[in-house]
Amino acid sequence: MALIKTDHIFLKENFTTQDEVMHFLADQAASLGLSNDENKVYAKLLEREAEGTTGMMDGFAIPHAKDTTITAADIIIVSLVNPVDWQSLDGSPTDFIIALFIPDSEAGTTHLKLLSSVARLLMHQDVTKGLKAAATPEEIANLLNSKLAEN
Repeated sequence: MALIKTDHIFLKENFTTQDEVMHFLADQAASLGLSNDENKVYAKLLEREAEGTTGMMDGFAIPHAKDTTITAADIIIVSLVNPVDWQSLDGSPTDFIIALFIPDSEAGTTHLKLLSSVARLLMHQDVTKGLKAAATPEEIANLLNSKLAEN
């Protein structure tokens, strides 16, 4: 079964702040049936961000939420029309978000494996360039699913 689903990928979204992105992610987590409490997911995304930025390098961020209201481990991907400030490690704004949603019961296992796999993929230029060049959700899903399957 493919981990990255095309209906969980949102391209060229128009947000101006990190907070707008976090609200969108929480809303989508509820809409897609990943959680039954949008507000809890939003709070968990902010709580994790307060511990340290999830903004990586080259315009990528990997925000994540763990909570009892999250029913299954899943990923939502968002690309932005214009980058937003994310307090990233390299100081550059973020325009590509790969958000992880993890049930509390899987916090130590699935969470760490997913986070580590996604972070490792973002260290490869062929992956980051491929993601940013992708024009459709299918292209993103195919690229990430094939790379995750290799790991």
